[in-house]
Amino acid sequence: MDHDPETENLTAQSETESSATVVATRLKLSSWRNLRRFFRVNRAVERQLKADPDLISYRLRADFIRLQFSTISIWSGEAAIDRFVRTGNHLIALQVFDDIAIRDQSAFVRWNTTNPQEVTWSECRRRLASFGQSS
Repeated sequence: MDHDPETENLTAQSETESSATVVATRLKLSSWRNLRRFFRVNRAVERQLKADPDLISYRLRADFIRLQFSTISIWSGEAAIDRFVRTGNHLIALQVFDDIAIRDQSAFVRWNTTNPQEVTWSECRRRLASFGQSS
């Protein structure tokens, strides 16, 4: 097989473009009284997510007994996440975070993957735990 540097560069670029960035979060509410406010803020953030063309997928999991909520969002890249986090409804969510959540029991982690369809809740729990947080 012949070595073609142009094809090799296109393949490398294609692999880079096909990678995605995963964000896993765990939010621990400080009180049952904050549940309604959390849902109101979360609905607004979900509207922003649905409108974002750089979002590949989003999942939310609730543990009502523990007042703990986890998310997985998969993005086209780091820049897309950084833009999303600092704008719109998500920015408002960041501003109310300390009013409704327990910071040292909440966690946020991100990583890159070439197989976004294979990201699992188990993997997210493991990665969140590796930052000194229990799941």
